[in-house]
Amino acid sequence: MSNRTKLFAIAGMLIVLTVSACHEGEGPTAKKENVPATDEEKRAQGDAILNQMSEKLKSAQAATFSTTESIDRVKGNNEKVHINLERQLAVRQPDKMWFKATGDRDLECFYDGKMLTLVSHKEKVFGEVPAPPTLHETAEMITDKYGISLPISDLLTADPQKALKDEETTGGWNRRETLNGVVCNVLSYQHPAVDFSLWVPVSGDPLPQKLEITYKARRGQPSTTVTFKGWNLAPQLSDETFARKVPDDYEGIAVIQRESAVIPPEEAQQQEPPPAAKEPAKPKSK
Repeated sequence: MSNRTKLFAIAGMLIVLTVSACHEGEGPTAKKENVPATDEEKRAQGDAILNQMSEKLKSAQAATFSTTESIDRVKGNNEKVHINLERQLAVRQPDKMWFKATGDRDLECFYDGKMLTLVSHKEKVFGEVPAPPTLHETAEMITDKYGISLPISDLLTADPQKALKDEETTGGWNRRETLNGVVCNVLSYQHPAVDFSLWVPVSGDPLPQKLEITYKARRGQPSTTVTFKGWNLAPQLSDETFARKVPDDYEGIAVIQRESAVIPPEEAQQQEPPPAAKEPAKPKSK
């Protein structure tokens, strides 16, 4: 066999081996991504991931994180009002919370387990009211009574999974998606009043990266999108973090009489009473 013939023979063998290797990766024995296929599998996997997230949050006695929030509210004439917020938060179970929101609002909140202090830096006013004994109940009060959005309140409960879904909730695992460089499982759930989706990392700590909520039972179906970052489940937080801090030149007001100080009057007039009494086990409208 000549050298040229040998070269052709070797080249042919390499081609055959390469094609065979390609077909091995594409054939029925190829390793495929393990994702659920049926509705039952999707629900089971979604609930398992949701439980992992819930257990991780429940295990933390304190946490700091920040959010970017895009909120669509609906006025009486069905016109949507879009609000963009950046929020810094610190919480300590069961009865401490602080947040500062900037952007289309300029608000600060202090909760020490007994009193809630709301500060509007734009209006240079503040108000104080007695508060419920837990931060979840207080977060709900902030939304229900004063119309101040805090869409992550269900994640601050003693059992986030129970707060997010009940026996009427359907859905589960939906897909995988890369969010800000992190591969996430996307969980999508439906309820007669609320649809919501959560982005939870495939690997590492199962802490929420994004939350989308649509309030189907509300006029105009308002929605909220929250992106999370900077989770720290072992922060060093003293009581001073949650202690009331108000500049001396701010005016003290009765918050319940002046919700317009923290939310524009045209929006405050259009807020509907929340359907919380009939919908206890799902994200509440913020």
